[in-house]
Amino acid sequence: MDKENSLLNVLLIEDSDTDALIIQDAINRHHKEAICQRAATLRAGEEILQKGEIDLVLLDLGLPDTASPKDTYDQIKKWADKLPVIIMTNLHDHDLARVMVHEGAADFLNKDLIAENPTHIQKVIDFAVERHAISKRLLQEAKDKDAILNCFMGGYSIDK
Repeated sequence: MDKENSLLNVLLIEDSDTDALIIQDAINRHHKEAICQRAATLRAGEEILQKGEIDLVLLDLGLPDTASPKDTYDQIKKWADKLPVIIMTNLHDHDLARVMVHEGAADFLNKDLIAENPTHIQKVIDFAVERHAISKRLLQEAKDKDAILNCFMGGYSIDK
């Protein structure tokens, strides 16, 4: 999140103009603290991510430059430890959703829910950002504890 003006920089990776319009409209109306940028392909999305100014990704799984929904996520999941990646699709595949969340996706949202209730996207975004911040904080605390223990042990391991 941009600390200076506390705006959330969202990257929407979506190839469908219609879906992108619905999603961007829902974000603009129901998440006033968010600025949404769109990429129509995974390659274009990764170019934007490389610049380092994005706080959250909304990812469509059916992109023209990927082989399958799983391939789409496999190519973007390297970003999941850096920022929340919310999967957005019209697929009704609960098992695929569980796998992707297990592999680091912040959430899995059916696009039909956004069309039916546009306020839903605000909740999903807010909760994903909060969970990600907590996860990062816990990871840092674990690293700090390891560093302290390492100091007390003189840098030596008790494992033989």
